[in-house]
Amino acid sequence: MMRHNSAILATVFLLATYAMPANSLFEKTRVMVQNDLQGGQEMKVHCKSKDDDIGVHFLKHHERISWKFRPSFWGNTLFFCYFNWGQGFKHTDVYHQYRDEDAFTGCHHFCHWLVRETGPCLIMKNGLNCYRWPEDMLSPAFVGERL
Repeated sequence: MMRHNSAILATVFLLATYAMPANSLFEKTRVMVQNDLQGGQEMKVHCKSKDDDIGVHFLKHHERISWKFRPSFWGNTLFFCYFNWGQGFKHTDVYHQYRDEDAFTGCHHFCHWLVRETGPCLIMKNGLNCYRWPEDMLSPAFVGERL
């Protein structure tokens, strides 16, 4: 019985490894977030995942933060950021493994975001992919405590 379970586990592992792109188990992913607000505004940014907190940073115009990590074997890595400037408060997912691991439709192993008043823009090989900000479900006072 034990030998049978080990064989099943080894088969599942080999199939999962075969299905993954080359080097994806070992290659780190880098996320970069850059202040691209108009008028030289400073931006407060706080990025984190369930397991890692990148910390609170104050970015001047065109300044950026970046970090590296290894995506989960299970495909569920998620990093999100809260942004605050002037009277504006916004948030977005800057890395969602399911969305971003595809080299053709996602940012794959390098995700470079420009933060703008109108929404976040992902720099892709063929230009910018810009999105609207998600609707804020939380009050700024509550979220401000989390920043």
